[in-house]
Amino acid sequence: MLASFMATPQASIPRACGGWAGAKAAYHFLDNPKVDESILYERHRKSVLRRCAGEKVLLAVSDTTELDYTRHPETDGLGPLSDLVHHGMLLHPTLVVTPERVPLGVIDVHTWVRDVDDHGKKKAKGRDVSEKESRKWLQSLEAAERLAQEVDEDTQVIAVFDREGDTFDVLTTARLEGRKSHVLVRARTDRRVAEAEGKVWAQLESQPEAGRMGIQVPKKLHEKPRKTELSVRYARVKILPPGHWPKSEGWEPVEVTAVLAREENPPKGKVGIEWMLLTTVEVESAEDAWEIVNAYGCRWQIEILFKVLKTGCEAEERQLETAERLKRCLALDMIVAWRILYLAMVGRDTPELPCTVVFEEYEWKALYVFVNKSRDAVPKEVPTLREVTRTLGRLGGHLGRKGDGEPGVLTMWRGLQRLPDISDMWMVYEALPATET
Repeated sequence: MLASFMATPQASIPRACGGWAGAKAAYHFLDNPKVDESILYERHRKSVLRRCAGEKVLLAVSDTTELDYTRHPETDGLGPLSDLVHHGMLLHPTLVVTPERVPLGVIDVHTWVRDVDDHGKKKAKGRDVSEKESRKWLQSLEAAERLAQEVDEDTQVIAVFDREGDTFDVLTTARLEGRKSHVLVRARTDRRVAEAEGKVWAQLESQPEAGRMGIQVPKKLHEKPRKTELSVRYARVKILPPGHWPKSEGWEPVEVTAVLAREENPPKGKVGIEWMLLTTVEVESAEDAWEIVNAYGCRWQIEILFKVLKTGCEAEERQLETAERLKRCLALDMIVAWRILYLAMVGRDTPELPCTVVFEEYEWKALYVFVNKSRDAVPKEVPTLREVTRTLGRLGGHLGRKGDGEPGVLTMWRGLQRLPDISDMWMVYEALPATET
């Protein structure tokens, strides 16, 4: 099933599985209560651990997205999203990424459905974390800690969260004695600090500028990607508990390093970038601070994963009768989405590897013959990963001109959709007996 989904990510289940017989088997699989999606993710996770071997730093990036199935009202077991008109489920995965932005795979996935009776009700402060949706961040934190316990002893694992993950529960948990993993979270509020009875922003702005670094700002809606420069300041601070924090939980401040990265000269008419980052990682120099800023920038990879999942795999178009079936199918779609993203990124990070680390021999040979319209186009030596991904990108519409850069994720996805049919035709052709011409 996974191979079928990978071959045609946008196809319906009957088309992806090659007709009614394959589709019937797929539906039986998705309907089987013995099939727990956590088992599917755990099998994938074992492969992730193999890819993590030898890495010095691993970033466990998490975020939440909505899966909207409003167009399919016949599905049972779903709940409201941002309003009562739209219904679906919430998805919160943890993606392992290297500092070079290569996604190694998904190590944890949390899905849940909101109760329609609770929609619109004001939630009281001071509730136990088990009753809050914010517990998803603690689950991702535990996934990062489990990873840290299983990888090489000298490998540093950092859980990376956006502003929504800025909770005092996260900071206190990350500081528990005996933990190997770290946390890096973008501050959502101007938290109180013990230093001079002030707040974190004022404390950081009083620090000297440690240096400046250039970054690439990703493409946004109606905006082109751009390069800019960030100033960086850092300092150790002691974060005080929020006013509603239960006294039974302890009132000790949490010591972290705060790193302030700010775009001092944004383009005219644009709001400049400003990240206040809180981390348990030791920061003792400007170089350390820059590594923290770069690590937070890697968080964008999970946004791309969501885009591939929804646009490339069309996960929200799955028409199944229950939420449980959707969750099982989602496990397959998540792995497919990761592989597309991985293939696009690994070709940039390790371009000189032989293409056989990703592609079968018949796949790359068929690709060269098809694209170049000649059997003589097959290289005598195994081509590099970059050469094959660029050739595959041509199938997806990448022109390969000097200023075009490497093929993007969606371009690679379009090329991958065509590769299985091309490869099948090549194997049929190779099996035919030689004929006189």
